[in-house]
Amino acid sequence: MSMEIAPASLPKRIARVIVRGGGLLWGIICCLAEYIFRRAGGKLSEQTRIDVLHRWSRLTLPRMGLRIEVTGSPVDAGLIASNHLSYLDIIVYSAIAPCAFVSKREVRAWPAVGWIATLAGTIYVDRSRRSETHTIQPEIQSALAGGLRLFLFPEGTSSDGSRVLPFHSSLFQPAIDLKMPVSAASIAYAIPDGVAGTEACYWGTMRLFPHLVNLLGKHSIIAKVTFSPNTFLFTDRKQASLKMHEEVEHLRCSNVEVTQ
Repeated sequence: MSMEIAPASLPKRIARVIVRGGGLLWGIICCLAEYIFRRAGGKLSEQTRIDVLHRWSRLTLPRMGLRIEVTGSPVDAGLIASNHLSYLDIIVYSAIAPCAFVSKREVRAWPAVGWIATLAGTIYVDRSRRSETHTIQPEIQSALAGGLRLFLFPEGTSSDGSRVLPFHSSLFQPAIDLKMPVSAASIAYAIPDGVAGTEACYWGTMRLFPHLVNLLGKHSIIAKVTFSPNTFLFTDRKQASLKMHEEVEHLRCSNVEVTQ
């Protein structure tokens, strides 16, 4: 049962936004500075990129008033399929463990989050172009072959978390070709003094800056992440898509039960 939180007065909300916004800005600047410093010394390896993102995500989220609750643990390497809710997802997953991402192209244009995600080596896909998923498959295959932990958001877009949208199957093909394990994860958000589906989740025609300012003014934000203990090897991408959708939906339902 969730605890009732009295609505904050306007001065308190403004103070939270200032303090947490400052914490977010601090994390962004420090992360970008480390990337620039390391890049000056030569080309960065994929592992170094994701290690930098992991370190600064872990340090920044508490300053934003966000706490993570984790059930299970991610696989050491391989593909992890997850639902997609918000610009927070990449930072939350990265704070838990060093990892790379396959994400929608729109993320690249998001201020701050997009810049850092790009520097961390995120692989972007344009879902509006059917051929694009085949074009980036070599990049996905290279990341998996390099032993990285790679998060995939197969829905292709973010949602309010009320259900898991249908998965795009083609991006599972590199894991199939390499005979790499595929596992599932689910992320959900809880806001004691708000509505997570609209105030933590970021989807549709929402605008980033007003959404973020409102979110930073909340009493607290909880990210509930659950990793499946099961791993799968697939020989068919359609089968992979259907099975992993089932796994993620099962985890999502478990998260909903916990956060209610």
